[in-house]
Amino acid sequence: MEIRTKNSYQTYLSDFMKFDIFVICPNCNKKAIVKPDEFSFSVSENNSTKVICLNCGYSKKLLEKPVSIIYSDKNNKIIGRQYKIGEGIDPYFYLPLWYSVNFDNHLLWAYNNEHIEFLKSHIVAKLRERNIQEISNQSLGSRLPKWMNTNKNREPLLNILTELQNKK
Repeated sequence: MEIRTKNSYQTYLSDFMKFDIFVICPNCNKKAIVKPDEFSFSVSENNSTKVICLNCGYSKKLLEKPVSIIYSDKNNKIIGRQYKIGEGIDPYFYLPLWYSVNFDNHLLWAYNNEHIEFLKSHIVAKLRERNIQEISNQSLGSRLPKWMNTNKNREPLLNILTELQNKK
C-alpha cells in the first residue's frame, strides 16, 4: 500500500501559528506556552498574544514588547512588529522552541503537535501529490529542505519526531 499525502502543498507555516506554540522558558528553561491571538502581519493593539510558563509563572504579553521601525526615509516612518517565521524560534518573542533537536548537522524543529503531525505525514508519504493548477512555492511542502525528504532519513526523522512529541 502506498502512503500518500495531499495537503503538503496547501499548508503554510503560518497555519501552525494559530495554535499554542511550545518554547523554552527564558526564566527556568522548562516548557512554556506562547498563546497566540489570531495571527496577522499587521499591528493590532488588541493583540493578546502572550507567553506563559506553568512551571515558574513567567508571563509576558506581546504588547509589552517594543515595536520596531520597519521602514524609514526622510518623509515616512513605518512602525510595527517584526515576526520571525522559521529559524527554530517562536515568531513573536523569538524564544527557542521546545520541540527542537539537531539531526545530522541540521536543526529539526516544530511549533507544536499539529506541526509535528504535519511533518510526520509528509515524511512518511512516498507519494506527495501536488495540485498543478495551484502551484505555490510558499507552501510548507515545497519549502522543506532536501534532507527532510530523502528516503534514507525517513525512519530516523519519524523516530525523532515521535520522541519530540513525547518530550515532557
